[in-house]
Amino acid sequence: MKRGFIFFFIFIGLIFLPPSVFAYVSGPCSNCHTMHYSQDGQPLGTDGPHQYLLIEKKGGHHSSACITCHSSQTSSTYEDLGGCKVPIVFYYGSSEPTSYLAGGNFWWVSKEHGHDDTKGHNVLGIAEIDQNLSEAPGPAITCANSCHVSLAIKQTAVTGLGSGCEGCHTHVRHHANDHPNGQSGWVNSAEQGWYRFLSAAHSVKPEGVEGYEHGLWEAGLHDGGNHQGATEHNEYLGSQKTGGYGFNGGLGHTVTAFCTGCHGLFHTDQYDSGWIRHPSDAIIPNKGEYANVGGDNHLYDPLSPVARQSLSDPPSDPGHVNPDSDMVMCLSCHRPHGSPYPDLLRWDYTEQIAGGGGDDKGCFYCHTQKND
Repeated sequence: MKRGFIFFFIFIGLIFLPPSVFAYVSGPCSNCHTMHYSQDGQPLGTDGPHQYLLIEKKGGHHSSACITCHSSQTSSTYEDLGGCKVPIVFYYGSSEPTSYLAGGNFWWVSKEHGHDDTKGHNVLGIAEIDQNLSEAPGPAITCANSCHVSLAIKQTAVTGLGSGCEGCHTHVRHHANDHPNGQSGWVNSAEQGWYRFLSAAHSVKPEGVEGYEHGLWEAGLHDGGNHQGATEHNEYLGSQKTGGYGFNGGLGHTVTAFCTGCHGLFHTDQYDSGWIRHPSDAIIPNKGEYANVGGDNHLYDPLSPVARQSLSDPPSDPGHVNPDSDMVMCLSCHRPHGSPYPDLLRWDYTEQIAGGGGDDKGCFYCHTQKND
């Protein structure tokens, strides 16, 4: 009898818990999962079943369990599935998307749309192996047949580690209690899945990226690559530390630390007087042309995001960039999924013309005197 009352009050308590306590992903379980990978006596796809009982999206375009939910022929930003907002990273409509999320879109690198290897990460299920590069450029770690070499191959180097999307998003936790669906929030722990589920596959201890997530992945902030103006955007963590690779190399919980897992050599010689590589996680000086970063009012532009040495929830001043404190980082210039420009750049590098008198986008956001 006593046990019955206990269960009853637990049940009532769960019903009346505030919505923010429940998992980030909401809606019918059948949107994502199937119990036996069959329907009406037939398998749901040709290459399942998938891990975690994931289904292949109805009318799905690709075999990857990640991509079939995060791809769309009708939306290039996000879809609302049963009350759950799903970010779209691969739009497979016939014409290129003019609006996309902070990470860009795989449209340009996909095998259906020209397979331009220069315009996106080659990811299993979307693109073939890169025809120009035999391995990730600037390699620091070169495990055979691993995600460090290519995301377009099925890796066998690390048991239990996924391939393709899961080469970067290693510990996906769609049911983590981070922040309510569609709202922004600070993510800084393994329990939340780390920032955008970006974490090390097999570091000495579980490590990942910390950051402040825009609730709709910056949907609506960009149109054809041009910023429309807003103070709500992703906030990225930066670190002044130099040398080493990855989270255990002293770079902190930064996006740069994550990127060095495959592109480590791009982070060396960051403070060499010869400047043989563009700096990443280097402080923007408060002198010369850099003192005017973001214009006279130092306005923040998500088209050229910066990293902060410390973050708060909510951000203390998201509308401005601070010279002598904020940093240039990998994502200041690149979109991790793909973009309409070579090298996954956020703008067309060939149109950055010194002395051309153009706008303050791209390189000239920081190098403010070069386009005079």
